[in-house]
Amino acid sequence: MSSATTPRPVLVLDFDGTVCTGDAPVWAYADEVTAALRGRGLETAADTVRDGLRAFLDGAPDAPAWADGYEAVAELAVAADPAAAPLLEDAYRRSRSALADGRLAVTAPEGLAAHLAEIGEHADRVLVTNAPLAGVLETLAVLGLTEVVDAVHAEARKPGGWDLLLPRLLEGRRPGDLLSVGDIWANDLAAPRAAGCRTALIDRFGHAAGPADLVARSFPELYADIAAWSRDPAAVPVPAAS
Repeated sequence: MSSATTPRPVLVLDFDGTVCTGDAPVWAYADEVTAALRGRGLETAADTVRDGLRAFLDGAPDAPAWADGYEAVAELAVAADPAAAPLLEDAYRRSRSALADGRLAVTAPEGLAAHLAEIGEHADRVLVTNAPLAGVLETLAVLGLTEVVDAVHAEARKPGGWDLLLPRLLEGRRPGDLLSVGDIWANDLAAPRAAGCRTALIDRFGHAAGPADLVARSFPELYADIAAWSRDPAAVPVPAAS
């Protein structure tokens, strides 16, 4: 295959906790869940959810190692009231509407727009998220990232959704020409790593949920290594598929 037809490397980005940071969205979700619980007279259950989420986000040493705040809220709610499970999806959708409407304070990691602009000189930049499209596009615009993201795949249903999406992203590429960045190892990195792709884990709480080629507490700490990969993916050893 000639260089003229060889696809460029592709940087795959998660949304929540990766390019969109701040705890306002998960607190909005918690507010919706606890409002539903209180509406059913379950004040203690609602307090348990809020207290548990606060402990998790504060990094309390005795807090369970949930994948993220959304999992924390869901598991706390169902543990407090098993009948709460049907409420969770509606609560999530309402919280995402608040994000789409610009009512939630979120930020991008420091320097992300410039970093992705640099990456764009060498690689495609693709956002893959389980979130609905409503809220994602609006937030990218607010964060000044619209012009530095080449494509968005919303409602990707990770991790199972990788079965369909990963072959499309890898079409014509070597596995090492794809690097997936995210903060939830099972959702964002496990399937790409198993396929031999590069992976970068944002491990905010130091849970070490699984192996990755690059690991840091924050996204900016990964910029230099990701930029080096984008310039020459072949120069970086490709992890063995496992």
